[in-house]
Amino acid sequence: MLIQIDCTANLGDFANALPVISGLSLFDKRPIDLIIRGEMRKFNGIKELLLQQPCINNVEFSDEVFSHGAIKLSSWTRMDQDDKNRPVETCRYENWIRDNYGFDFKVDDNFELVINPMNGIAIESTNKYIIGDRWNHSTIDNRRKTHVVRDGVNPDWSKVFYLNYDMSLMYNLNMIKNSPKPFISTFTGIGILADLMNKETIVCWDEDMRMWDGHPVEFDFIRHYYGDRKSKLVYVKDVVL
Repeated sequence: MLIQIDCTANLGDFANALPVISGLSLFDKRPIDLIIRGEMRKFNGIKELLLQQPCINNVEFSDEVFSHGAIKLSSWTRMDQDDKNRPVETCRYENWIRDNYGFDFKVDDNFELVINPMNGIAIESTNKYIIGDRWNHSTIDNRRKTHVVRDGVNPDWSKVFYLNYDMSLMYNLNMIKNSPKPFISTFTGIGILADLMNKETIVCWDEDMRMWDGHPVEFDFIRHYYGDRKSKLVYVKDVVL
């Protein structure tokens, strides 16, 4: 099965599709060939990370291939949830497939992101909290602030390790997974990847996010995070490290 996702080049919104892709792979009884937007090159190692997933056979960028015959996968549709613990965005991808293709498949809510253990990483974070703040990138959605955790928690820097997004996704996810402490993040892609690893994650919000897109911040949380994994929503000034 060849699937193309061209509705987003945001890491978190894209990651919400992975349990659906895994479910489609189980439905089709073989791994998926995937086409993603060329803009996703900005996420260092995105192809390598996706190819680690058993449900994915091949990954190409949309500006490198001709996508004739690909099944389009999008979240630009209804928000109905068949499972209250399933993120709304994941349900939207599910609804798109059901409404447009009629596949009788099951979302793989047991999907857990696979990462390749990397030898030689200096885990200076062993006894520190890992912080994955919002990325200050030139193409970021600037309706939300960056440095939400840094400015809100004002942490003791001897107790934390701030992720460097110039490093590969695999490197940073190894850092997150190997830390014995909860991962500290906000509404950003790396936090959703941590949720898909079933890593204990504190998702911070500030006053700018109290209401977002006409909804309270609690709705934004259930929109992107599983309700039965290990992520929890915490007001940033209530975080104690």
